[in-house]
Amino acid sequence: MTASVAPTPPRYSRIEDLQGLVVSIIGGAAGIMLLRSAGLVTGGTAGLALLVSYLTGWGFGWVFFAVNLPFYALAWWTRGPVFALKSLAAVSAVSWLAELLPDYLTLSYLHPGMAALLFGVIAGVGLLGLFRHGSSLGGVSIVAILLQDRFGIRAGWVQLGWDAALFAVAFLVLPLPQVLWSLVGALVLNFVIAMNHRRDWYLPG
Repeated sequence: MTASVAPTPPRYSRIEDLQGLVVSIIGGAAGIMLLRSAGLVTGGTAGLALLVSYLTGWGFGWVFFAVNLPFYALAWWTRGPVFALKSLAAVSAVSWLAELLPDYLTLSYLHPGMAALLFGVIAGVGLLGLFRHGSSLGGVSIVAILLQDRFGIRAGWVQLGWDAALFAVAFLVLPLPQVLWSLVGALVLNFVIAMNHRRDWYLPG
C-alpha cells in the first residue's frame, strides 16, 4: 500500500492566468446582474453593496468597489502583493461589468428562484476560478483568514457570522420572499465552492 501524495498545485502561463481571471470575473459580474434583476442579496461585501445600493439608489459597482478598499492592505499583509493586486483588479472589473451589463442585457421576466439558482452556480464557478488563479473578490474572507491565523478563530465561523448579520438586516429592509430566495442562492453558491474548492489547488499570491 503506497502513501498518497498531494497533487502539486498547477502553474499557469501568463495567458492561461489572464484568461482564467477574465472568465471568472465575467461569471461573477453575471451572477450579480441576476441578483439585481430579481432584487436579491447575497453574503460578503457583495451582499453589503447590494443592500446599500437598494436603500440609496447608488450604483452597485461604485459601492462594491468602495466597501472593498479597506481590505486590500489586509490582503497584501495576509497573502502577499500578487494576491492583493489580483483581487483589486478582480473587484474593479466586476464593479465595472456589473454596471455595464444591464445596458446590453435586459430580462423581461426572471423568477427569483431561478435567479438564486443561476447566481449560485455561475458566481460559484466564477469564485472557484478566481481562487484557482490566486485572486478573490476581497472582503470578509480576507478578515476571516487573518483572524484564523492570528487568534485561531475559524474562518468559516467569521464568514458565517458576517453573513448571518447581513441577512438579519436584509429581513428588515427587503420583502420576505426576496430574502428567502437570497438564502437559497447563498446556499447553492457555498455548496458549489465546498464541493469543488481544494486548498492544494490554491495558488497563493
